[in-house]
Amino acid sequence: MTASLEHVFGSDGPFSKALPGYEPRAGQLQMAQLVERGLMEGMHTIVEAGTGVGKSLAYLVPALRSGKKVVLSTGTIALQEQLVYKDIPLVREALQIPLRVTLLKGRSHYLCRQKLERLREGRLVAPSRSLQAIWEWAGRTKSGDRAELGFVPPGDEWEQLDADADECVGEYCSHFRNCFFFAKRDEAKYADVVVVNHALFFLDLVVGGGLLPPYDVAVLDEAHQCERWATDALTAVLSGASIGRMMRKVHRTYELPGDFDAEFDRAVARLESALGRVGADRYPVAANEDAWPALESLRDALYRLENWVFANSHTALKRAVEDPLEAERRRDLVLRLVLAHQSVIDRVEAGAPETITWVERGDVDGRYCLNCAPHEIAEFLREALFSRTESVVLTSATLATNGSFEFVRRSLGLDDAQELVARSPFDYKRQARLFVAPPELNPKSSEFARRAAPLVEECLDRTGGRAFVLFTSYARLREVYALVCDRLAYPVRLQGQLPRAHLLDWFRRTPGAVLFATATFWEGIDVAGDALSCVIIDRLPFPSPTDPLVMARLRALEARGLDGFEHYMIPAATVRLKQGFGRLIRSTTDRGLVALLDGRAASTRYGATILASLPPATRIDRLDDLDAFFKLSPPA
Repeated sequence: MTASLEHVFGSDGPFSKALPGYEPRAGQLQMAQLVERGLMEGMHTIVEAGTGVGKSLAYLVPALRSGKKVVLSTGTIALQEQLVYKDIPLVREALQIPLRVTLLKGRSHYLCRQKLERLREGRLVAPSRSLQAIWEWAGRTKSGDRAELGFVPPGDEWEQLDADADECVGEYCSHFRNCFFFAKRDEAKYADVVVVNHALFFLDLVVGGGLLPPYDVAVLDEAHQCERWATDALTAVLSGASIGRMMRKVHRTYELPGDFDAEFDRAVARLESALGRVGADRYPVAANEDAWPALESLRDALYRLENWVFANSHTALKRAVEDPLEAERRRDLVLRLVLAHQSVIDRVEAGAPETITWVERGDVDGRYCLNCAPHEIAEFLREALFSRTESVVLTSATLATNGSFEFVRRSLGLDDAQELVARSPFDYKRQARLFVAPPELNPKSSEFARRAAPLVEECLDRTGGRAFVLFTSYARLREVYALVCDRLAYPVRLQGQLPRAHLLDWFRRTPGAVLFATATFWEGIDVAGDALSCVIIDRLPFPSPTDPLVMARLRALEARGLDGFEHYMIPAATVRLKQGFGRLIRSTTDRGLVALLDGRAASTRYGATILASLPPATRIDRLDDLDAFFKLSPPA
């Protein structure tokens, strides 16, 4: 007989025996009961589970006991690994549930044996040290997962070896029966639980299935990221980089005349030059008249390549194939690449009202690309996910605004679902202090950085460093950092000075460390204990009103008679600020300060609305109140 959830999560249940110091949490049990009801009755469920609730176990227990095929999707690698290597084994052992579990990644994560064979033809030594390491690893790996490598191979080298769908001939491949990717896909087919990331989950929805095995239940953890990942999956990109990848793949298939490369180089250079003339890092393509003739030039090159492939698909293959069906498969793969780029140009020129097209400058290479996506993904998810899946569970520590799920439900097209806000068991009034800058400190002022810098210094002096200083823009980060870095008596690092994982390792190991960072450190970071005792946030994190996607979403709301600021900007900023706040208190013994340097939070009605959604920390008006706070004995 299956034990009741009350027993499983109770003080004498299996978790109390398996986990030292385990304490029952009311919110955890309440969440598990709601998820179980949703699975049994075929309902969707949405839960905001405050930090410390233990949401992973709360959804894993009913999901793993349900006997249904479960796909579990997360936004971060860290949570995937926690689920696969810690939480699921814990539940499996504690409840004695025989389960088959697999972690499935996108095709580009796996080594292609055929590509490796062809790259090594006639070579005794690899072209580079990293490729040599990959070749040696390839001889001993059983999974073909590049995560085993222990280093990140250069993108252009791994591209020559990955199991990317654009060059996969499937059953026509001589290595099909021992293909790493297809072996993993077969493993997922027979698994009870398949763990994936949001990128793969939403891409599977976009292509109509096939990347994931059919499933009964979808659990979307870190669900506050779903709108972004679904939008990314639906976004088509046209850029010099995407054209370059296309041409490299064409060259690996066909003996292509050299004039094609020159023609595409000219077309790409013309397009990138035209896109860069506006001068903005992100703007609607409609604002750039020079883009249209450049796109036509690229379209001509794509049409010419398409016609050439049709005419030469059997005679120009780099490697002769005996089966004509394999030759046709290779031709179709190349044509699919060419037609995908043509489709972007068609969609941009069509200018459908439900589609937003924008130009964006890359953070790393500085090159411009063209993007095309629906500005709303609600109808797509309503049809592709919620109407076709028996039960979907969405959960995160930050989904509600003032206790309401209206924003996330409207954004994702979730019309009918049972809801729960499971409060954190942490005593925020005792463990946390919230300081909000005075009203005169406005981040829109040109004097903001100069006036905020002394507050940053004072906060760090009061907490002895041990802080994340988080910004909504790189420009503001660099400006404030330059003003304070030489004045601080603590070890200081700036995002970008080391890889993200190395920065976190440095922060955890270094007493009094201070890290200045932006968006990537707002969420998915867990630093428990004294190492992190202060989180400073520069401003209310509203989406940029000049962002083309944001502009389109605001217009769509206003067309329905809704105020865009109230129904989009405020909820989006609230969820984001809650994520930043959530870095601070990660255990019952943590103690710390959140300092918000945006005076608008103290002087406006919308500021009060946003602050009301934060965990109930004790509000302070003077930083010297912190001296007594940090002298208190740790929470019991």
